[in-house]
Amino acid sequence: MPSQSSKLPSESGKKQNSAEREREMESLLSLNRLIPSWKVLQSYYSFLVFELEGTTESFVRVLWRIMKMEVPTIAINDVVIETNSSSLSDTFLIQRLTLIPLISELANLMYYSTDCPNCNGQGHCRRCSVEFRLTAKCIAPGQTLDVTSKDLITSDPSVVPFDFFEPTGSPIVKLQPGEELTLKAIARKGIGKNRVKWSPLAQPLSDYYCPSKIRIKEELMEPLTLEEKKQWVATFPPNFFLIDPLTQKVMLNHSEVHRYRMMLNPEATFEAMPIEVYQEKDTFIFIVQTTCALKASQLLMNALEILKQKLLSLHMLEDHFLGYDFAGLASDIEMLDSEN
Repeated sequence: MPSQSSKLPSESGKKQNSAEREREMESLLSLNRLIPSWKVLQSYYSFLVFELEGTTESFVRVLWRIMKMEVPTIAINDVVIETNSSSLSDTFLIQRLTLIPLISELANLMYYSTDCPNCNGQGHCRRCSVEFRLTAKCIAPGQTLDVTSKDLITSDPSVVPFDFFEPTGSPIVKLQPGEELTLKAIARKGIGKNRVKWSPLAQPLSDYYCPSKIRIKEELMEPLTLEEKKQWVATFPPNFFLIDPLTQKVMLNHSEVHRYRMMLNPEATFEAMPIEVYQEKDTFIFIVQTTCALKASQLLMNALEILKQKLLSLHMLEDHFLGYDFAGLASDIEMLDSEN
């Protein structure tokens, strides 16, 4: 009969486990304190504008780089052309296929093909890959056949081209009468650091910047007539400033400010500008446009989770938590920022 001591953990073991849990909780609380306060300004499926306040430029660069290069998505990686009598070469067709964004909401549940325990890293099982089939032939005389992303038949209904449910898909090739195209494609999980096709960020349309803060100088605005106020407001983009119909005071339309990176210099005839423009170095506006592989909000959440894990890994490597203070974590952010 096993002894009582072998059944139950020792008191020292209990204390050690409790201390480790406390250290982990303290670390997570510190990480949460490091994440700045943020406010969503606009949000759609693939588009997000949000403001970060109370942070550093290092934090912003690291978060931006993670969103662009380290959040995993699913993309076509291998293509086997079985029949191609179209006007496009195999190489051109393969390039088009690999750049079609695939819905990647479940990418985090997949294995990277090289790490998959189910197929020993071969990259050809349902836990690390998704297979697509395409079979098309133009048989109508005198007509052409448009082959699009909607013609890709998937082995996993949760992983389809981003426009699969739209009226028209992304064009792949136009077949002439008698032409045929059959192929097999394998999609795998990856990150933008390895190949741009895995990046969930539509880079030309996405950016971040430190916005201008604006204060209306009431002492200069008050003497102006209503007509002069309207004339001055008209020199700015539409709806940037508003005039209160009751008080006739000029107000800043905060919902429109994020659309403009810098204040325009209005061609007004006033000797003194009735506004003060300045920048708060700890505030940043993010404009995030995804490829539709991920929702913009999911991209942000996944990036923040990756950032937290990176910081935890740094602490574990050092075997301490730097006193659980913001200064120590901020130095870790600078370390991550300097890596690239």
